[in-house]
Amino acid sequence: MEFEFHVTLSDLSPQEKQTFIRICEEENVKPVLIELDQGEHIHQPMITGIVHSEDFQDVQRIIEEISITFRNNGFTVVRTKVEIPAKEERFFKQPMVPQYRPYFEWHGKVQVEDVNRLKHICAGTGGHISRNSLHKNGSIRFVTVREYEHADHFYRSVEEIHNILQSNQIELIKQQYELCIYDSREELDRGWI
Repeated sequence: MEFEFHVTLSDLSPQEKQTFIRICEEENVKPVLIELDQGEHIHQPMITGIVHSEDFQDVQRIIEEISITFRNNGFTVVRTKVEIPAKEERFFKQPMVPQYRPYFEWHGKVQVEDVNRLKHICAGTGGHISRNSLHKNGSIRFVTVREYEHADHFYRSVEEIHNILQSNQIELIKQQYELCIYDSREELDRGWI
């Protein structure tokens, strides 16, 4: 099974960004500098990686190894998150991680010049806007939908956003459907979700 993991660090100073990127390259993980469009924690520097395994313990071990590397270089780990493809829906009803309630998440990548317009058209659909500030192209944004209750609600919300984007001539560049099976600090998204 494919596991995607995220390790979020506390906000970086300008001097720390180059070290962060260098360590990510050395560890073969992707650096992402998430900026939410609103919320209590706007800046969320994150490491993203993929693990192919049948054992969630392998993922946890790799996350801990990478976290130690960053801690040893003076960074503070504030969150870990693990996702699998949304088609693995059985783990929504039967959580892989005991004591944790999974949720669905969809990310759609778009390019827009008018970010306020994007926020406006997504506002009633549960679409939340963010960007990766490492992208040289400042008009690239991500629309995120999160659903905690029902798979069918999740897919209907995503379809509604597809329709709204299409009717507003906003091309969906890329999309990803996920099931988050573990998130150590969902509260970092307070005020955004």
